[in-house]
Amino acid sequence: MGDSSRSIDLEKLVSYSDDLAQVLRDDKDVAALAQCLRHSDALRYSYDADLAGLRSSILEYEEKIDACKKKTEAVRSEVAGDVDIDQLQKELQEELEKERLLMEDLRIVANEINELDLQRISIEERNQVLKKLEQNERKEQEKRVVDEFEFDSTKMTTFDTCTNIWRMISNS
Repeated sequence: MGDSSRSIDLEKLVSYSDDLAQVLRDDKDVAALAQCLRHSDALRYSYDADLAGLRSSILEYEEKIDACKKKTEAVRSEVAGDVDIDQLQKELQEELEKERLLMEDLRIVANEINELDLQRISIEERNQVLKKLEQNERKEQEKRVVDEFEFDSTKMTTFDTCTNIWRMISNS
């Protein structure tokens, strides 16, 4: 039993190495995959940079909001005039709106990253299907057996030769 599992693993290994060699020989698939990966990486780096920038901006705005809240509390505690409180309240609303817009941008970037990941997974699945199809095709080609035949024209008539050829064709 140990030998059969060993031979199965060996067969899988040979099959996998054949698939890998075939993929590496096919420059078109490798180039397309490499281009997709480079494009995906470039987009991911771009989105990561955008994401980092947005997060930094959000932190800045949160700090500004906190500062505005502190100013508002300070003004209220000093019994400032209604004009100052209204101005601070307006600034706070503006900062909150900016934060909301940045969060929306962050959501859009995150969705685009998710879509790119789905595309990458789809490409990988297609490549696996292609490998499997190529492997199956190679197996089918190995199963096909070509029988060689030879007729001695000195021992047979042309009619007998023709009849034997037709029999071979109809039996296959």
